[in-house]
Amino acid sequence: MNPGTYELTPFEPLAQAILDQASDIEVWNLFVQLVEKLESIMKISSKQLINLAAESMYRRVGVSYNGTTQTMADLKESMCHELSGSVFLGVKGFWKKYLVDPEWSTLCAEIADSYVKRSGEEKLKFPTELEEASVWKWMKAVEKEIFKSSSNSNDSELTGGQSSRSSKFTHAFHRSQYHTLAAGNIIGGQTDNQVDYFIERRDTSAEDKHHWRDIVVVGELTKSSPSRFLGKFLQLSVYMSEVFSAQPLRRFVHGFILFGTQLQLWVDISKSQRELVHALAAYMLMSDEKHGIDPSIQHHDNKIVIKLQVPGTNHKQEFALETEPFEWQKALVSRGTCCYRDINKKFVVKFSRRMTGRNSEAELLKLTTNVVGMAKLLEWRHLETIGNLRKGLEFTRQMVKDCRPKEKLFATPTVFVEKQVSVPKKSTSKTVVQIRKSESNYCGGINGSASKRARSSKNG
Repeated sequence: MNPGTYELTPFEPLAQAILDQASDIEVWNLFVQLVEKLESIMKISSKQLINLAAESMYRRVGVSYNGTTQTMADLKESMCHELSGSVFLGVKGFWKKYLVDPEWSTLCAEIADSYVKRSGEEKLKFPTELEEASVWKWMKAVEKEIFKSSSNSNDSELTGGQSSRSSKFTHAFHRSQYHTLAAGNIIGGQTDNQVDYFIERRDTSAEDKHHWRDIVVVGELTKSSPSRFLGKFLQLSVYMSEVFSAQPLRRFVHGFILFGTQLQLWVDISKSQRELVHALAAYMLMSDEKHGIDPSIQHHDNKIVIKLQVPGTNHKQEFALETEPFEWQKALVSRGTCCYRDINKKFVVKFSRRMTGRNSEAELLKLTTNVVGMAKLLEWRHLETIGNLRKGLEFTRQMVKDCRPKEKLFATPTVFVEKQVSVPKKSTSKTVVQIRKSESNYCGGINGSASKRARSSKNG
């Protein structure tokens, strides 16, 4: 029985029989009667609790997608609850780790300098009217006039006459910027929504419609004030959820919000757009790994290929999996568990994260042998750790953004006794909520584990 306040009357016959040293049969009969009585009381209390919850005005819910029937307002409302306690603003070290330190940052700086030199040209002038359409037109002009020309090996201004730098960035700009004018122009999602800005693998989208599986960066363009940050951030988070749903093995996704001249990488571009050009170039140049795409997993048109370690050996065996998981967690904040069948349907590969200090599922399965009904571990592999992904970034409690909707909290406890719901005369005056946080490590294996992304959308 759960702790609580109960009437002692049902216990009296049994207690009196024990004190009177009654026979074992009498005591046993009274004990059975007591159990039956308590079961009846608990059933009544349970029904009352369910009915009370149904009548409650505020109930916490998880993100639940129901196709195109849900509006953006519905999705943002659900996202408020799911992201509570998981949103950090102004994370220190982000710009340095992803936009300054990497090898492509030198080219990004040169591209940004090239834009500054040409920013007076009519087609490259930053718009004075910060409508979404005008800002988007400027972004495409920068891509066409600056980005594409800088990837030309004959551009001596950017390469400084050195062919080595040009060859070093032969992979440059294999991605391109896009936006949609109407809902439904991006397929493969759980809902139909218009997306202001996204960067996509250019060589994978030749048709008119785009696909969420090809998107690497998502952005929001608005002339609204930064004071409306939360609403736009939740909208961006909905788009992030679409990316993770279409790319279940993705570790993280980059995103940004541009409030007029306030870029939510926390940069003011009202006087100079150099930093914005640098950031856009970096997003289009950076490696798949810096975009949160696991380099150890190879994606092909009709299969996914991964190498896993054979337990007890140093040997790694290659496995070909179906392109779509048959089971996965769709929530943005989760352990990211998803399961794939091999193309011959003989075994399953499970990707998931584990909590720090706990044994991985693979380690536990290695301890079990010849157990009926227990999955047999064939191979496993550790892919990545949260500690490594967060290296160079600083997270503090002061950065946590409260995104919960305003709601009434029930601070007065209730006690269920038979058919009565009683409220103690002395009620509590405050509610204490304990939040448990922990880091996670990636682990992995077949029918045991393999690893999973840290589901964190980066917004600066």
